[in-house]
Parts: sequence; C-alpha cells; structure tokens
Amino acid sequence: MARSSTTCEGFLQTPLLVVGFVVLIISLAGFIGACFHVAWALWVYLVVMLLLIATLMGLTIFGFVVTSQGGGVEVPGRVYKEYRLEDYSPWLRNRIKDPDYWRTIRSCISGSKTCARLASWTPLDYLEKDMSPIQV
Repeated sequence: MARSSTTCEGFLQTPLLVVGFVVLIISLAGFIGACFHVAWALWVYLVVMLLLIATLMGLTIFGFVVTSQGGGVEVPGRVYKEYRLEDYSPWLRNRIKDPDYWRTIRSCISGSKTCARLASWTPLDYLEKDMSPIQV
C-alpha cells in the first residue's frame, strides 16, 4: 500500500499498522501468560482481544449498514454500473456534502491519475470499457 501511487488506499496504511501492532503486543502478553503461567497476562490478553474483535466487527457492520443499498445499478448496454447518492445512508450523504471531505478525495483522485487516463478515451471507450467506481 505504501508504494501504490495509483490508488486511494494509502489512508488505510496507518490504521492497519496500529491494529497490527496492538495485536502483536497483546499476543506477546498471551504468550508470556501461557508459557510462564502468568494469570493476569492471560486475562489482559483475553479482555483486550475480545474488545478488539468486537470493535472490528462493529466497524464491519457499520460499513455494511452505511453502504447496504449502494452497490450500483446495471446500466443497459454498458459494461459499468451507475451509482446513485440516494442509495446510501443519510449519514454518508451528509458526510459527502462536507467540503473538507472533498479536499481529501480530490487530492486522492488527482494523485491516482484516473482523470488523465479518462481524458484519452474516445466516446466508444465509455461504452465498451469496464470502469471502476471512481471512474464512474
């Protein structure tokens, strides 16, 4: 992800590193507790891992709820899908209306060179090529 300059996935790098580091530290506590019979370390491992799993499950469920209806609609005669803002949750729609949100997205899209690739397309390319959600 750190080397990828063509996608907007770079913002995930820091949270994934933090989650990985937390899992490493907590796993070390569990390892020490199991190998050296340290009961409190096993309890810390159990409680923190339970909280971490519950948090990650909550974030996953939240993501599904926010985007549940927004899978795109097939466009007759086209390879790509059309995405409508009305299909997403009110929370996400309000977040998209925020100008600060669009500054981040604009820099991400311009850095991905998506627009430069689309500029060279002919009208026939729009009908035949499979486009990503960002291109749509």
